[in-house]
Amino acid sequence: MEEIQLYLSNQEDFLREQVREHNLVFFASEAAAKMDFEDIEEFHEAVKRAMELCLHAGIPLDMNFKRVYKCSYKGIIYDWKLSVLAFQMVCLNGSAANPNVARKQIELLKNQATGLE
Repeated sequence: MEEIQLYLSNQEDFLREQVREHNLVFFASEAAAKMDFEDIEEFHEAVKRAMELCLHAGIPLDMNFKRVYKCSYKGIIYDWKLSVLAFQMVCLNGSAANPNVARKQIELLKNQATGLE
C-alpha cells in the first residue's frame, strides 16, 4: 500500500511540474531587453519586486517564477522562467527612471481609467 501511495505522489508531482513548466513561457531577460533595463541591478530589482508583489498577493511563486541556468560567452548565468503575469510584472517593476517602464505604467493606468468611464 505504501508503494502505491509513493507512486501516486510521484505522479502528482510530475503532473504539477508539467503544468508549471507549461505556464512558464518567458525569460526575465526578455522582459529586461523589451524594457531596455539599464543594468543587471535594475533587472534583479524588477524580478525581486515582482516576486514580492506575488507573495503578498497570495499568488504562488512556484507557478510564476523558476530560476534557470543558461550558458553564455560569460560562463554560466542564471535567469528566470516566467508566466505571462510574472513577465508583465517584471516589465512594470523596472526603475521609475526608465522611460519605457514609465510609459508602460502610464499606459496601464490610462487603460484602467478608460474602463472606469
